[in-house]
Amino acid sequence: MKEILAGIENDIFMKDASFIIYQNEEYQIVIDGEIYNEDELFAELKDIYPMHNTTEELVFYAWKHWGMQFSNHLEGAYTFLIGNKEQLLVVKDPLGLRPIYYCENNGNWYVSNSIKTLLNKSEKKAVLAKEGILELFSFGPGISEDKTLLKGIFTVPMGSYLEIKHHTANIYKYYELPVYEHKDNVEETAKHVKDLLLHSVNQQKQGCKSSFLSGGLDSSILTALCVQKDWNTYSLDYEGNKENFHSNMYQVSMDTDYINMMKDKYPLLHHHDLMITQKELASLLEEAMLAREMPGMADVDSSLLWLCKQVKQQEDVIISGECSDEIFGGYPWFYREELKDLDTFPWLRSTKERISLLNKKYQTLEFEEYIKNQYNNTLKDIQYLDSDTQEDKLARKHTLLCLHWFMQTLVVRQVCEGRWAGVNIRAPFANVRLLEYVYNIPWKMKFLNDEEKGILRKAFADILPKEVCERKKNPFPKTHNPIYAQIVSDIVKDTLKDKNSPLHKLFDDKKLDELIQSKGESFQLPWYGQLMSGPQLLAYLYQIHCWIKDFDIEIEESI
Repeated sequence: MKEILAGIENDIFMKDASFIIYQNEEYQIVIDGEIYNEDELFAELKDIYPMHNTTEELVFYAWKHWGMQFSNHLEGAYTFLIGNKEQLLVVKDPLGLRPIYYCENNGNWYVSNSIKTLLNKSEKKAVLAKEGILELFSFGPGISEDKTLLKGIFTVPMGSYLEIKHHTANIYKYYELPVYEHKDNVEETAKHVKDLLLHSVNQQKQGCKSSFLSGGLDSSILTALCVQKDWNTYSLDYEGNKENFHSNMYQVSMDTDYINMMKDKYPLLHHHDLMITQKELASLLEEAMLAREMPGMADVDSSLLWLCKQVKQQEDVIISGECSDEIFGGYPWFYREELKDLDTFPWLRSTKERISLLNKKYQTLEFEEYIKNQYNNTLKDIQYLDSDTQEDKLARKHTLLCLHWFMQTLVVRQVCEGRWAGVNIRAPFANVRLLEYVYNIPWKMKFLNDEEKGILRKAFADILPKEVCERKKNPFPKTHNPIYAQIVSDIVKDTLKDKNSPLHKLFDDKKLDELIQSKGESFQLPWYGQLMSGPQLLAYLYQIHCWIKDFDIEIEESI
């Protein structure tokens, strides 16, 4: 992982910065991430500015040339920092694809892509205060896009930049998702979707020879577009899942048959079926938290970390289907009647049950009001067209909620677990031009043939096996093996033998005991999203324990 560290003490400092002299003034710049269209940008700017074809120079002169409209020209997943003697700018790409954090201590400002690095450099104490408690148990493992769980540690939201000047910090939004009337018919729309995604794939497959392949729509499309001789694909399965899988609303089918269909259609693929044991899954929970630097999606994180470690044995870069569901409306809350009209975050349907697990001291905090305020704040600037139907308005609402919340959770997961294992995970669906176009497709067309992501299915029906193209959405695979539930129950039980475990302070011991005895089944609803049911909740509690211990976090007593 490339460590980013910068700030302002007496002067601006920036670790491993490139120095650029422009109009007799010295600038420092550092970039975390990738720019996918460097060649085009260089061709456009080389006759105007004295560049030597470095990424840092390219980004700097793009910023100088276009100002904060640079995002109309740069395509990539990045954060960049630019500083001179007057100010420090921290700019996050329009989709927020690289995490970056900042804090103030004793009048000095610090910026890093690592919370632990930030704490060490700033000598700031890690504190879980009231707002962190509200975030952790209202939204966790999701989180507000401008915050962390720690007091005084913040993050730059997607499409925004941080300006630190005269020892004052301000956040400014530079990117707004445009709203316009869609003029194309179904055939034209499908073709344009195909062209936009193909463009993104062609950019991102440079220097890459592998992709994840679950046999789902998204990973299959990307694999089909990338396939060439010696193209490697990787899938994840869990020990005992075949014997213990039961179809449900969120996980409709297993992956194996669909992967085999893709292998039959594309014989050039060199596929790797990887199977994780239940012990391996549980043993990586703490390490997955350390990679993410906060409690995450429990074994959904640890399995990705394990998968990336296996991939790293052959690959440095891999293509992922992440971000498609946010853009094309693939999640159940976009279309299921019992979910789409909810006046709250639809992946958080267990607020009362969450609160009931807590120590009585915390149950009186204003969780529901906090959730409502964050929900309203996310949607306060939403724009509609006069021609939008009620279904169109709901689709816009859910897209914005997903982009600013659900997608950010998954992006941080993917970036952090991948980096920890030394793998760069690229997501071609996370493309601004594709998002802008699809956001404005009317819902009836997006949900073509009454299928989620119907327009995407139509666009790529000619390159996929029919069964794969028509396959219902399945999320990232999780374990269904009861052995795992027993393992994590035992882990939490052993953890609670420590009288100093922070779980005793945060939770009701009786409720924790019920969870352990029932192996998570006493908590009936998913804790978060589609995957975090009982055993995952137990694993999440263990990650909370590890996080507070490993980061030496003080729980503020005055809450």
